[in-house]
Amino acid sequence: MSVKVPAEDVAAQSKLNQEQAQAYNTILERVNSETPGLFFEDGPGGTGKTFIYRALLGKVRSEGMIELASATSGVAAAILLGGHTTQSRFGIPLQADETTMTNMSKQGGGAKLIRQEKSIILDEAPMAKRHTIETVDRSFRDIMDSDIPLGGKVMVFRGDFHQVLHIVPKSTRAETVNASLVRSYLWPLMEKIQLSTNMRARVDTSFTNFFLLVGNGEETTIKDNLIALPEQMTVQ
Repeated sequence: MSVKVPAEDVAAQSKLNQEQAQAYNTILERVNSETPGLFFEDGPGGTGKTFIYRALLGKVRSEGMIELASATSGVAAAILLGGHTTQSRFGIPLQADETTMTNMSKQGGGAKLIRQEKSIILDEAPMAKRHTIETVDRSFRDIMDSDIPLGGKVMVFRGDFHQVLHIVPKSTRAETVNASLVRSYLWPLMEKIQLSTNMRARVDTSFTNFFLLVGNGEETTIKDNLIALPEQMTVQ
């Protein structure tokens, strides 16, 4: 409740493009109606994922409601207003598996906060192993005395699978994929929000197209999995 909301975050909702506004309104409708919602906001870098969460945090918090912001990495958490790492915010054990629970006591302050908050944003979700997310799910169901996924809370996962994934030491490709969020029982239950308009490079379609080809693994390689940068993108 002590987080100071910048005026530009409150005003951000008026600057959303059509894609962003649709995502913003869909999530906010669940928050206002107190209806359960499980979302995954997907989009390459530059499509405005951060801008949407700033608008959401600004709106919800400016109206005196609690919205929690967390991220799987410390770097990402540091740029979230009032953000924490997912591990510290929810007390997730470092070694999570199919049966672990968070370290939050059902009668403790963390559980009380979960009951009071209106929504949660979990940034860089693809960097988390599915067991981490599933541990949060089990604990939320216990805290809320509900069998609804995440205890019936509105939870927005966001990230880009083109970027850094979780790390499974000394694993095979199959083991890494199996530990991914897309292999979780929660994945089919998430409403997918897809962003595609690159706002950082909206006047440079050649860069945007090249960026997506590289991310999708479709750009032609020259040798040893190396990609040639177009000459107009290099600085001599």
